This record gives sequence, structure tokens and C-alpha cells, in this order.
Amino acid sequence: MSPEEGITTKPDALLVIPDGDQVTGRCDCCGQISRRVWGTISTADAAVAAYMVWWTVGHIAEHGAEIDLICGRWGDDTSVSDRFVVRLHHFIAASGPAVMVQDASLADGLDRLAACALRRDDIIGTPRAAEVFALYDAIAQQDARLAELFGAPAPCGHCGPRTEHRKLPSRRSRSGARRGRTI
Repeated sequence: MSPEEGITTKPDALLVIPDGDQVTGRCDCCGQISRRVWGTISTADAAVAAYMVWWTVGHIAEHGAEIDLICGRWGDDTSVSDRFVVRLHHFIAASGPAVMVQDASLADGLDRLAACALRRDDIIGTPRAAEVFALYDAIAQQDARLAELFGAPAPCGHCGPRTEHRKLPSRRSRSGARRGRTI
């Protein structure tokens, strides 16, 4: 995924397809339940990323959520060398939900999906940052399972819709800076 490849920076031009959902168990030290969800993100032409999000249920304000984006080319004629991992940390700031880029790793089996993990410095201050934040915004708007991350109860997978479009609050502060984007 790079500006040269023409990947969009507009979340509305991306289609999020939620896939798996797993309760990963209870923490040995605190007893809280952890949840992991994943899916794919596409443009009208091709898949551009897969994502995994995990958090401690009911404790977003204290711990936030971790998001791995596996970006790049997907399909029959591709390999792990065509993809890279970006790590985001979603958290609740005084102004509301926010996200920041962190150094990624190939832990937890990500080495089977991507060849390299990008550092924060590989993204912030580059055109790739707008693409990464567009992917985040698309996931936030279209994957209803992530409602808890934004202060709403998550719908039941059996009785609620798997996806819905939500309008995100404005990311602009009075100064015009992008709120929720930690640099």
C-alpha cells in the first residue's frame, strides 16, 4: 500500500468485511475477558488490507485496544513479501476516542501474513499516514463489533447486524489540528 499504487485516503471508498470473532479467555491476573475480531478491507478493485483488533471487554477506557493492519497486495499471485504490518493503539483521550501509531511486530503469527513490520517513524510524516488513518476510519465506521471502542455497546453477533455505517465525530479541534491522531 503506497501513494504510488493509488490506494485511497477516503474511508468511504473502502469496504470493510468483518470476518472472525473470538473471546480469547480470561486474564490470569485480573480475570477480565479479552476479545479479538478480524476482517478485510477492499477498494472497488482489490483487497488492500486485513485487520485484527483486540481489547479487554468493558475496559476500553483503562487499556484501549490494539489494532494490527496487514497492508499490501493480496490474491493468488502474491506472497507475504507483498505485505507489511502497521500497529495502532486506540484509546480514550479527554476529547474522546483517539488513535496513535506504534511500532509493529511480526509476533502472534503475523509473520505468516506479512514480511515486515513498520515502525512508527516509517508512517508518521509520510503519505502513508493518511492511508493508515483512512483504514482505521473505515474499520471504525463499518465494523459494528467495535462499537464498544467508541462508547456504545457492541451488538450481539446473533441478533444484530454484522456491519453498519456510523458517522464518526469530527476529528477537527478548534485549532484545526486532527484530534485523535497522536504524532
